[in-house]
Amino acid sequence: MLSLQPLPGDKMILSDFELKRMISSKKLTVEPLSEDTIQQNGIDLKINDEIAMGTKRTDADCIDATSNEDIKRFYKIIKSKDESFTLSPLHHYLLSTREHLELPNDLMGFCGLRSTFARLGFVSPLTIIDAGFNGTLTIESFYGGSAPIKIPVGCRFLHVVFARLTTKVDAPYRGHYQNQRGIKLPKAVT
Repeated sequence: MLSLQPLPGDKMILSDFELKRMISSKKLTVEPLSEDTIQQNGIDLKINDEIAMGTKRTDADCIDATSNEDIKRFYKIIKSKDESFTLSPLHHYLLSTREHLELPNDLMGFCGLRSTFARLGFVSPLTIIDAGFNGTLTIESFYGGSAPIKIPVGCRFLHVVFARLTTKVDAPYRGHYQNQRGIKLPKAVT
């Protein structure tokens, strides 16, 4: 049986100490950085003032996932007017982070909802931040609660755990979502 043991001195998941060190040395960028951003084994990110809501359609409607224009028809972008969002139950949302991240070529991140949001009825798939990524994050979430819920702009909703790669990647992330700011709708599937 193969045993994957870290080599002496290897770091896997970064602690608060290591995250502070990387941010202060500018190897990892998190802006703006608040006092409550760095946690024991990751960072907490805040909801920005713009979200996208998946629009409900009839069963006769079908998203053509190969068409960027068709995908756009199924989302409504909402800008906060009063420092909060009221989200409807049983809807799909795209939430963006207030913080801008820039990862070096030997660091990646695992994103998950903070447990408070999960306990309120939100579900979100695991999202990966690739080595070399630069921008804000757009996170898919489904609100499965039974009543509308009011969420303040700027509240911590996402936890990111960082892992150091064994080497720098040969090809840092340069995909469709590089340098994104605010909500970025899904790209067409190719």
